[in-house]
Amino acid sequence: MHIIRLSFFLILLAGCAQPREPLHTYNANTAPTNMVEIDPNSLYDLDELLSFSEKMSNMNPSARNEQCKSLLKYQSESNGTGILLHIMIGRLLSDTCGDVAKLLESIAAINHEQITDAKVAKLISIDTEILKRQLNISKKLVAQERKQKSMQNVLDSKATSTSKKDESQLLREKLEAIRTMEKQFDETSETN
Repeated sequence: MHIIRLSFFLILLAGCAQPREPLHTYNANTAPTNMVEIDPNSLYDLDELLSFSEKMSNMNPSARNEQCKSLLKYQSESNGTGILLHIMIGRLLSDTCGDVAKLLESIAAINHEQITDAKVAKLISIDTEILKRQLNISKKLVAQERKQKSMQNVLDSKATSTSKKDESQLLREKLEAIRTMEKQFDETSETN
């Protein structure tokens, strides 16, 4: 009975699966218009993900940017877990592969029952932790920049007030010198 149910489920699942256009990805050895095809049916395959990682890591930064644009465009057309995994890998190598916080939210929303390969699940777990670390470092850098900017503003205001005090002190000294000269002039004119 279980075999019949399983067979029925597999037939139903196969019937629901529709062929999709291949995902085009950037080939580092050719011009940006030439894309390497990735089979959408193998988007969950560990070998495919590792191959994609290796190809993308060998690309120059502008090629990675093009690759990310292609991945994000493909994701907007069909929002699947396989493409999300490719974007996750791309984000580890390029800042143009989307926002880390949004990507982490999307990864957290993955139905992990869908990922049947334990090695792929481990890869997702590792990459997720790396992305979380990137996000934390980014937040720390932003906080540090704000702190430095705030300190610079304080230093600038102190420098401004110090320069105003210096100007005031200089003017007082000049005024005092003028008064001293007037006294000397008055004394000199009285004696004559």
